[in-house]
Amino acid sequence: MKRTDDNHFSKLLTKGADLVKGKKKKAEETKIRIEKDKKELMEHAAKLNFFSTIRFKLVGSFLVPIAFIIILGIVSFSKASQGMQNSYEKATADAINMTGKFLRFGFASVEATSIQYVNDSVITKYFMNLSDIVEANTTRRTITSSLTAKQITDEFIQNVYMLSDVVTPITSAGSYYKEGILASIKETEAGEFLKNNRNKLLWDGQDAELDALLNSKSDDYSMRLVRNFVGVDAVLIIEIKAKAVMDIMAGLEFDKSGYLGFVTPDGRELIDVSLKKQDPGIDLEALLSEPVFYNESFYQDARKGEAVQGSKYVEYRGAEYLFLYTKIGDTGAMLCALMPKAVITSQADSIKDLTVIIVIVALVLATLIVVWLTAGIDLTIKRIIDKLKLAAKGDLTVQFNSKRKDEFNILIDEIQLTFANMKDLIQQVKELSGEVSESSANVSRTSEAFLKSSEDIASAMNEIEQGINQQARDAEECLVQMDSLSQKIEVVGENTKEIGQIADITRKSVEAGTVVSKELNDQTKSTTLITTGIIKDVERLAEKSSTIHKIINVISDIANQTNLLSLNASIEAARAGEHGMGFAVVASEIRTLAEQSKNSVNDIKKIIGSIQEDTKSVAETARKSERVLQLQENAVKNTTASYQNISESVESLVVFLKHITDNVANIEEARVSTLAAIENISAVLEEIAASSNNVNQTSADQLGSVESLSKSAAKLKDNADNLVDEVQKFKV
Repeated sequence: MKRTDDNHFSKLLTKGADLVKGKKKKAEETKIRIEKDKKELMEHAAKLNFFSTIRFKLVGSFLVPIAFIIILGIVSFSKASQGMQNSYEKATADAINMTGKFLRFGFASVEATSIQYVNDSVITKYFMNLSDIVEANTTRRTITSSLTAKQITDEFIQNVYMLSDVVTPITSAGSYYKEGILASIKETEAGEFLKNNRNKLLWDGQDAELDALLNSKSDDYSMRLVRNFVGVDAVLIIEIKAKAVMDIMAGLEFDKSGYLGFVTPDGRELIDVSLKKQDPGIDLEALLSEPVFYNESFYQDARKGEAVQGSKYVEYRGAEYLFLYTKIGDTGAMLCALMPKAVITSQADSIKDLTVIIVIVALVLATLIVVWLTAGIDLTIKRIIDKLKLAAKGDLTVQFNSKRKDEFNILIDEIQLTFANMKDLIQQVKELSGEVSESSANVSRTSEAFLKSSEDIASAMNEIEQGINQQARDAEECLVQMDSLSQKIEVVGENTKEIGQIADITRKSVEAGTVVSKELNDQTKSTTLITTGIIKDVERLAEKSSTIHKIINVISDIANQTNLLSLNASIEAARAGEHGMGFAVVASEIRTLAEQSKNSVNDIKKIIGSIQEDTKSVAETARKSERVLQLQENAVKNTTASYQNISESVESLVVFLKHITDNVANIEEARVSTLAAIENISAVLEEIAASSNNVNQTSADQLGSVESLSKSAAKLKDNADNLVDEVQKFKV
């Protein structure tokens, strides 16, 4: 045993000496390689050009994102410009088309009114002159009142004319016409159309001949509907109110730089100038002195085309405009608009200008930043390279200084720290190389002390053996206590499982309660929606009642007027004497009828007032029901939230119980592992007691190894002297 240890120790020392020689040889090879690398580095630095420098790479790195920003700006402007232009075009076209639909509806309602008049049996009977004078006068006043009411209620109707040469014409304009008015109308261009198209209607634009015959002003109407009555020699003329058309166009609030107009088939144009009046730079007289649309080819193409509505870009007065149009039914009229393209693209142009400015600023800032960064980096790297060249020659006293606060500062600090550590290491090697020789002489003396220490170790091992035997007995007692603890852990595990089952049942019950609360909440919301609908219906009923009240006021005014006319008729009859007796009787009956109508109107007012009061009461009750339902809905929401909180708490309890169950299972496993470990400790302690006897014998064998250590120390001194010679080459 002793010989084997001596041989092993000798081999280790020999291997250490060989390792020192190898390090020395490796240091010489490293020095040669450093000189070679230094030469290659100098040659590489001489060949280095601008395109390989960090400055060029950083500039390129900054310019690449800027290039993508420029591309992004161009693409974004293109997409935004196209999208905004399309949206603007669509919005404007939709507004024009909706206005056209509203005008078509208004003109269609006028046409429907004309059909009603020309087929009305009372009106036809009047124009056939089949009644006596009294009945005819009564019928004429009734028809006149009907026309006046229609003129008031229909915002599109300016005046209605029912003209005939057989009986007295009827009109809502309050004019009286000479005999032969119908014959005069038949001689006009509109009359020629009615002769050749008995059952057709004519939409006529501005007509000076009819204006003179009807005593009307061209500024008051936009178009006229002209048609024959059915079965009688009479003509119906309805004028479309120009103000109604102008108000509809003004409601669009069309851009003042564009043009919006209503164009009739004969070339009359109603141009919306509501916004242009606000611009003092626009000459309205010059604008309205000549047609805007009618003489243009794009208008004529649209008028002749089959499309009801459309839009396209056109050239108008030296600029590009978006032309939009929609046809007004079968009237031949069109609603036209011209919108400057510059207005449509103005927002996109502002985006373009902003994009160009941002790109230029970004490019300038990026250039300044990269120049500033590369200048500092280049200067710092040059300083580091100069210092490293001095250090490569063996001068470790160089100092690396920098005022930078970035990673270069950390790099310089680390390089400085590396050189400081190298200086300390070489200094320590100088100091320790002399001490190594002295330490080698002390190794022999230490070996003797080591022998004495081995004897003390043998004595201590005897005492350790006794202590280990006592620990083995204590381990057996611990084994008994752990078995008792295991039984108690099993009881706790069973109780925890039962609590987990109860918590799971509670969680399911809470989930069921939450579902029921949600269903009740949905039903409450449905009831609230129904109540809200009832309130809206009651409010609409109240509005309709107010409308009926307005109509009754009109009827009351008619009754008062009729009573006044009856009084005038009675006065005229009294003046006529016996010839007016029959007319006086009729006037008396009319006055009686007017008074009865007035009384009936008053009764109806009272009934409507009662209905309105009842409607308000019902609306208030419905609102109270809505508030009660809202309170119920809030209560159901609070109940659902409480169920949700309980469910979350129970789920947390189940999770915690699961953790407790898992921990109990882990404790059981740990108990089994602990029992096994205690048994192993007991066995190991017995083995240690047996092994301690062998330690005394081993300590005696160590003395021979110490002698070999003394020989190796002499060789170590020689190698230390060589190390001192090499370290002296460094300047620290």
